[in-house]
Amino acid sequence: RLVEALLEMDRKIGMTKDFRESNEKYGRAVTFVPEIFMTPAEAFNAPFERIRLEKSAGRISGEFIYLYPPGIPILAPGEMITPEIIEYIIYAKEKGCSMQGTEDPAVEHLNDRQVWK
Repeated sequence: RLVEALLEMDRKIGMTKDFRESNEKYGRAVTFVPEIFMTPAEAFNAPFERIRLEKSAGRISGEFIYLYPPGIPILAPGEMITPEIIEYIIYAKEKGCSMQGTEDPAVEHLNDRQVWK
């Protein structure tokens, strides 16, 4: 009932014609859960390297990356960057989504931390 009510509101204000169109335009379902390797404070204060997004898999994020709206993080400081997350970020950029939280406004580079084990 909630979905139907939201779709009806969308139709009334002219935002989208249906849920499939909206989903294709603004994104796809996220099916990954980042693994946490350090606290956000530790990640903010750890030495970092600025590295190309495509080469950052297996490293720890040193900054937030989120889509706005709604402002929910894709990555937070201290979380592991995986190939799936990189793929999703590239996908969102290609769709024209607004990315926030990184030093690099184009989200071509990330401030990453190496994984020490």
